[in-house]
Amino acid sequence: MKRNAILSLSAILATQLMGADDLNEMIKEGKFGGYVRIHHIEPAFSDTVAATGSAIGGKLKYQTGALQGLRFGAAMYTTHDTGLTKWDYKTRDGYSQVAQGLLGDSMDSYSTLGEAYASYRLSNTDITYGRQEFKTPMTDNAVTIIPQLFEGTVATIKEIPDFTVTAAHITKMQFGTRAATDAGLIGDAAYQITSGAGYGLVSPAVNGTTGVITPGSGKSSFQDMSDATLGANKLDTSGVTALGIEYAKGNLKARVWDYYAHEMYNTIYADAEYKINAGPAKVTLGAQILKQDDVGNFATSTGGNELKKLRSVNTLTASSIYKTKISADGQIDATLWGVQAKADIGDFSFSAAYNRNEDGHVMNAWQGDPAYTSMIFARNEYRADTDAYKLGAEYSFASLGVPGLKFIVNHARYDTDVQTWTGTTGSTGGTISTVRNETTEVQDYILHYAVPSVKGLWFRLFHEQRDNGTRNYEHAHTRLIANLSF
Repeated sequence: MKRNAILSLSAILATQLMGADDLNEMIKEGKFGGYVRIHHIEPAFSDTVAATGSAIGGKLKYQTGALQGLRFGAAMYTTHDTGLTKWDYKTRDGYSQVAQGLLGDSMDSYSTLGEAYASYRLSNTDITYGRQEFKTPMTDNAVTIIPQLFEGTVATIKEIPDFTVTAAHITKMQFGTRAATDAGLIGDAAYQITSGAGYGLVSPAVNGTTGVITPGSGKSSFQDMSDATLGANKLDTSGVTALGIEYAKGNLKARVWDYYAHEMYNTIYADAEYKINAGPAKVTLGAQILKQDDVGNFATSTGGNELKKLRSVNTLTASSIYKTKISADGQIDATLWGVQAKADIGDFSFSAAYNRNEDGHVMNAWQGDPAYTSMIFARNEYRADTDAYKLGAEYSFASLGVPGLKFIVNHARYDTDVQTWTGTTGSTGGTISTVRNETTEVQDYILHYAVPSVKGLWFRLFHEQRDNGTRNYEHAHTRLIANLSF
């Protein structure tokens, strides 16, 4: 309410100071934009979880023209079931078969005012206050229909040639539609916070016998950053302060970001890439590093105590638990680094990447995903004691007379050291094993077509297969996406 009041007051002051004619001119020079997107999951080729789902939605945004550097903007986001979802797949072995990453907190349709801001430009500096998208390494992620959204103040400064400096203070966020996928599917529930969803995102629960849905929360409303990160009422903080410096000139790109989550933890992320010509190949080399530590007295706070409890992953049968390093002492201490290489040769593109995560889990609570080895439904590289490998290949059909059509294949492997506990869930007895390796392998196949004659229109068909031999777990998923941006 305070934010809406401030924006309303800004509009009233603008009317008084600039006059109705000036405001009419701002409106006339304003622009609409957005996208319409459809996601359809085919259950005939999907299995285990998220085997069905069909939704249509998108974004409609309006931004006024500038007057003396001042602009206003707002955007509505929405997602709706297309009517093609097979709701009779809702339950199977106690799991929901309807993809939670397409719909709302109650697996329903919803709409949200995701952007509402005032922006001021002076020279080559933009300052934006209010609700907005905030695309940075630790806050940007693949989007299904509605992205993660943030509230705060962001200054983008381009006063020095080749440099972009971003300074921001974020106080609230709203999770995107994909967040439930991040938490429950990619994160295997207990690895939720490493895969891109803080504990402020609560996925809906489906009774395996009756099919009754217990609503979740986090997608349809904004919440304080501390609540989004660790869950409601764990800490009372002043939000997240971020500073980023990005450099791009010639064949070199580099960036460094620091995210200070007040009274929680600090994250420093840096990466660089360099392009070279090697005969017939155009090669891009990259390196990245992420360092994360708790701050202040977090380890002994309610937030640190909460993390001490979140140290296990149940198997599908709940007969054993995979112990992890998620803050056994209430502290946060993680180091993730990686390298990658890409080569473009004619119509082909090849890539190889490696990530190593040492010490502890990466607290990836705001739906960010900068690591090189991520797959569509796998981000195990953010887990403690993990080696991750990824190989990829891409072919363009342009030379065969079909411009805009590409075929992509990727393979990833994740090796994680874990300990298992065998006993009865909830008991204090049982046996804890020595450290053992848990291996997950993932393959995806993607056919992508960007229609040359219609700007912003593209189609993507993909199939991904995940296999975990340690837990005897398999997952298959096939999806068709259609998008029109305008």
